[in-house]
Amino acid sequence: MKRLALAAALLASCLAVATAPLFAGAATRPAPAPQMLAGVNGSSIVYVLSTSVHFDGTNPAMCHYQACYDLRRTNDNGSHFTTLKLPPIAYVHGALTGDLERLVFANSNDGYAILGTSTPSVLYVTMDGARSWHQEAIAPGFSIFDCTATRNKLYAVIARCPKDMDCTDFRIARSSLAAVRWSTTPLPTSPPGTGVGMGAFGSNVWLSRQSMATALLLISHNGGRSFTRWSVPVLGSVVACSMTAMSATALWAQCPTGMAVSFFYSGDGGTRWNRIPVSQFMGTGGGAFDPVSSAVAYLDYGLSDTSSSDNLFRVTNDGRTMTAVGKLACDIANGLVFTNVTHGLAACDRSNTGATTHLLGTSDGGATWTKVGLN
Repeated sequence: MKRLALAAALLASCLAVATAPLFAGAATRPAPAPQMLAGVNGSSIVYVLSTSVHFDGTNPAMCHYQACYDLRRTNDNGSHFTTLKLPPIAYVHGALTGDLERLVFANSNDGYAILGTSTPSVLYVTMDGARSWHQEAIAPGFSIFDCTATRNKLYAVIARCPKDMDCTDFRIARSSLAAVRWSTTPLPTSPPGTGVGMGAFGSNVWLSRQSMATALLLISHNGGRSFTRWSVPVLGSVVACSMTAMSATALWAQCPTGMAVSFFYSGDGGTRWNRIPVSQFMGTGGGAFDPVSSAVAYLDYGLSDTSSSDNLFRVTNDGRTMTAVGKLACDIANGLVFTNVTHGLAACDRSNTGATTHLLGTSDGGATWTKVGLN
């Protein structure tokens, strides 16, 4: 879970890959442009969502009169790929991933895709590693704000969101990884007009909320059945912080503060936080943040230039230390996933066109990057 790309919706997965494409005004299919990456925690697996689009601003390539979306999986840092399937992603003008908002994998087999540009959003589930997908419902009339998966549980934050009105009745929903039977619990506080960020590890769940007065952190140690409310002013944000839980105590937070973004690390389960010492990080600057483990994260500042200065940093020492490791020459990082401290992939847009959007790989911790072929 893990990126700050310009112009791309959060969340990922799903639609059957067309086998006999028809293209408007083209005899061959354009090269696939990677638009979203999704890793599987604790493994070397990375899913790559790509599109084949004529980037003249208006005309997508056509696969049976639909925009072409492809899903591929690699477990060797891009040396080999397996082509898989997707649920029915709809083309949306101006959205690089159509109506696909989020893609989450609990393990190599169980994965979840949230689709929908309007409410209520739709949940699709795979239990065979994206070889097939089926639709499941959490609660009638509710939209999905966020979701995350642990080794054996799936959690989601849901709310009722009438058209053109503030969302109400925020709830935490939980189920087994099959996502068939859900139980929900009302959240203890639901400030109107704010977002929500969620992280989970085992039976521990953290929810970030932003009220008019302060940043709130709701902490549960029983799978979201009850929460303790904490005021954490250091996590102040415009809406809420996105949370990545790496253990029962190690958390990374990414907090939008207007045009800029701040980053934090907690090693005690969320009661105390270290501010990561970043220079100004612009939320629309095309960068990406990727927590890798309890000890390491990577931060890409985006907006590459012709200078030789590094723009990719390794974050260590409980978030206190930033070490320049290399230059990721991308104007926009559509996705950044490190499977360990040395191996990583980046969906790299070099100049805001499909022709210059490529998958890059590193095997030396971001010091050097090489182009990875998707075909």
